[in-house]
Amino acid sequence: MIESESQFLWKLLLDLLLTPITLILVFFKRRQWKDLLKPFLDFGRFATEPRFTFTVIILNLAIYAVSLFFSDTLFTNLLHYPRNLFNTNFYTLITAGFLHANLTHLFGNVLALFIFGRIVERNLGSVKTGSIYFASLVLSGLFASLIHVFILNDNTPGLGASGAIMGLVSTAILLSPFYLTYELLIPLPIMIVGWLTIYLDLIGVLNPSEDGIGHFAHLGGFISIAVITYFMGIDDKEQLKKGLLINVISLAVVLAVYFLVLR
Repeated sequence: MIESESQFLWKLLLDLLLTPITLILVFFKRRQWKDLLKPFLDFGRFATEPRFTFTVIILNLAIYAVSLFFSDTLFTNLLHYPRNLFNTNFYTLITAGFLHANLTHLFGNVLALFIFGRIVERNLGSVKTGSIYFASLVLSGLFASLIHVFILNDNTPGLGASGAIMGLVSTAILLSPFYLTYELLIPLPIMIVGWLTIYLDLIGVLNPSEDGIGHFAHLGGFISIAVITYFMGIDDKEQLKKGLLINVISLAVVLAVYFLVLR
């Protein structure tokens, strides 16, 4: 079973508090020097436990490093332009998902992937998590491309793994809505972090700006979980339905408190 963030942090805190005692025991030869490395070894295990998530993170980091040496022509050819759906370059739906504009873009995606991918993989395993990731990558690209071509009449290219990650976000908040994450430095249920992400993308769609964020691709990633669940053999439908109900009721309560009490 993949360890949760809370389990790891409590264990890490205990190990750090016991470090002085361990050091004394090492001095008296009752413990070995390698025992002092336990917090670091535990972190390594924590990071690599979700195999698919860890692998795709390493892949994104490696491709970013290599892409720094790409020619402008090669980099441009690997980006996904919305109208690529209608020519032989539709493969860019995949290649663009492994390109990032800068370190900030890369770090944000890697952090989100580590958190949400871990939750999904903890519940569904590596194979299903991988299926959701790549299906969301393709479906989010399709969704955004169709919006840009037929509604916005725009052919601005997109890049990054955000659409795939948003598929993991929607899956995570349905599978484990009360899972505590420390992404914002304080413990919050994962569904609240997911709501904030969705809210920001809805604001981005309703109030377009030149922020460089593919909000339509993000929303496509969120929506894609419905298609993936019912058409790609994800068999945890009851758990997802229960999670959807919990999210809807919780969100309704939060909105009621906000509008009736805080305002």
